[in-house]
Amino acid sequence: MIIYDVKADNPKAHLFNITMVIPKPDPMGQKVSLPNWIPGSYLIRDFARLIVTIEAFASNNETLTKITIDKIDSNTWQCEKVTSSLTLQYTVYAWDTSVRGSHLDEYHAFFNPCNLLLQAIGQEQEKCKVNLIAPNCRGANEWRVATAMTHEEGPQWSYGSYSANNYDELIDNPVEMGQFDAVTFTAGKVEHRVVVSGKHDGDLPRLANDLAKICQVHIQLFDNEPPFKNYLFLLNVMKDGYGGLEHRSCTALLAQRDALPVLGDTSVNRNYINLLALFSHEYFHAWNVKRIKPACFAPYDLNQKSYTKQLWAFEGITSYYDELALVRSKVITREQYFDLLAQSVTKHLRTFGRKKQTLTESSFDAWTKFYQPNENSSNATVSYYLKGSLVALAFDLMLRTNTGNKASLDILMQTLWREYGMKNIGLPEGKIEQLLRMMGQGKLDELIQKALYTTEELPFDELLRPFGLKFTLREAINSDDLGGKKQPPSNPILTSFKQGLFGWTLTKNQSRMTVSQVTEEGPAMIAGVAAQDELVAINGLRIDSDSYDKITKRLKVGQEAIVHLFRSDIIKEKKVTLKAPALDTVEITIREDITQEQKKNLDLWLF
Repeated sequence: MIIYDVKADNPKAHLFNITMVIPKPDPMGQKVSLPNWIPGSYLIRDFARLIVTIEAFASNNETLTKITIDKIDSNTWQCEKVTSSLTLQYTVYAWDTSVRGSHLDEYHAFFNPCNLLLQAIGQEQEKCKVNLIAPNCRGANEWRVATAMTHEEGPQWSYGSYSANNYDELIDNPVEMGQFDAVTFTAGKVEHRVVVSGKHDGDLPRLANDLAKICQVHIQLFDNEPPFKNYLFLLNVMKDGYGGLEHRSCTALLAQRDALPVLGDTSVNRNYINLLALFSHEYFHAWNVKRIKPACFAPYDLNQKSYTKQLWAFEGITSYYDELALVRSKVITREQYFDLLAQSVTKHLRTFGRKKQTLTESSFDAWTKFYQPNENSSNATVSYYLKGSLVALAFDLMLRTNTGNKASLDILMQTLWREYGMKNIGLPEGKIEQLLRMMGQGKLDELIQKALYTTEELPFDELLRPFGLKFTLREAINSDDLGGKKQPPSNPILTSFKQGLFGWTLTKNQSRMTVSQVTEEGPAMIAGVAAQDELVAINGLRIDSDSYDKITKRLKVGQEAIVHLFRSDIIKEKKVTLKAPALDTVEITIREDITQEQKKNLDLWLF
C-alpha cells in the first residue's frame, strides 16, 4: 500500500506538505512522477512545476537516511536504490482556484490529487491510503472534509484516513476542506451530496430538489442503475467564474454565487438555468467519458497528449443532454428550452470559425487550439462543445423523424453504455458514426458527412419542422440580444432606426476600452482595427466604459465613424463604415398550425 500524509504547516504560503511512503520500492531505483494533464481538460499543464522542494529517504526501523533523488525529465524523478522502505517528503505550491488545480490558504483547501500526489512508477495498481491532516491555522480543526474517496475511519466529513484501490482511482477524487454547507438528496436509490464552499445566501434545499429531478432523468436514460454507490457535487461559489470537471463518482464545479437561487424566490432565471445545466453536464459525464470513453483514454496516458476525433461526441452529446434533462425533468418549461436552443444556434452562427474548421478537426486540435485560444480563435475555430451539441440535436431529430421514433440518440447512448461503458471497453474511432449509420438505415449518411467532416450549415429548419417548431432568423435588436424570444424595444420611437455594428468585442477595464477580438470581414477589421487596440474616441468624443453605449447606439447603418485608438502607445485614426446586423439571431417557437402528429413527436422527444 502506498501511503500519503497530506498536511499544510504554512497555509499562508499556500504550500501543501506531502509525505509519501513506498513500502516496497523498485530494487533498481524507484521512479516517481506527477501527471502532465488532468482527465477531462485537454492541455499539458505540467503540474510537476508546482513542486517546490523534494527529498528522498531510506526508511529502516523508523530511522530516515537521506538518499539521492534526481529529476530525469519534466515530471519524473529517479531515486537511489534502497533495500528498505522509501519515504519522500515534498512541498507543493497551491494557488489555483480552478476546478483543475489546487488551492490552499488559512480559510479553505481544495486539491486534485493529480496536482499533489506522486505516483510510484510500476506500482500504479497498488492500493493507496491518504491521511488528511488539519492545516496549521486557526480554526482548521473545525473544518470539514468532503471527498468521494472511501473513508477508512472516523465520522463523515472528518479528517483521517481515506483510500483508493489504485492510482487511477486516487487521482479521480478531488478533496475539499473547510467550512462549507451541505445538502443531500436521493436519485436512483443512491445518496447524492452537494457541498457548497464560499460565502453565499443560496436556497440549497431548492437546489437539491431540482437536482434530484435532473439526476433521475439521466439515471432513467441509462437503465435506472447508477454506476456509483454514492455521488458528490463539490461547488465553489465566487464573485466570478464558471466551469466544471467530471470524475467517476463526483464532480468539481465553479460558479458565481448569484447563480444560486434566493430563498423564497421560485423563479427560474437564466443564471440559475446555467448553474443547473452545469450540474447536469458534469453528472452526465459519469457515464459519457468517464465510463463510455475513447479507446485512447483506456487507460489514460497522463504523460503525453492523447488524440481523438471523438470529443464532439463526448462533450457535444453531453452538452446536448445537459439542457435536455432540464426540460425532461420539468425544471424548466418547453418555451425556456426552445430559447436555450435558439441562443446556442445564435452563438454558433456568430462564430466565423465555423466556416474554417470541421467538428472532427476541432476535436483533434483541442490540445493546441480549444484550450489555448487567442484573439483570433472565434475567426478560426469552432467549439466541439457548442457545435457538437447542435450536431447531437440534429442526429437525434433526424433519427426520430426517419424511424417513426423507433431510433433516437437515447438508444444510441444506451447501446454505447451496454456495449462499452458497462464492459469497460474503450470506444474505437469511428464507432459512433458506424452505429448512427446503422440506426438511420442509410438515411443519416449525408447528415453525418456534412456535420462532422465539412463546414456546411446544419438544416435546422428542416430538422425542427416535423416536431411542430418554427425556426426563424432575424437581426439582433441590440448588442444584448443573444437570441430566443424577441423582446420589444425599450424605446418604441426608435423602431425604424437601425444601429450600425463595428464588428468588434471590447474588454472594459475600469474606464479603459480595449479591443479583445475583431470579426473577420467585419467593419473594424476592414478598417484596420486590431486586437489589443485601446479605444479613446469615436467621432471626436471621448470613449470610456460609461460613454461608449451612449455614443454608439446613435450610430446607424452605413455611417462612417472616425475611431481614434492607441496601438503600442501611438495614436492611430481609423475610418469604420458601420454595417447592419446580420441575420444570425435565432428564434424557435411552436407553430400555430402544429398537427397532432407533430405534437406527438414533440412529446416523445422532450418527455
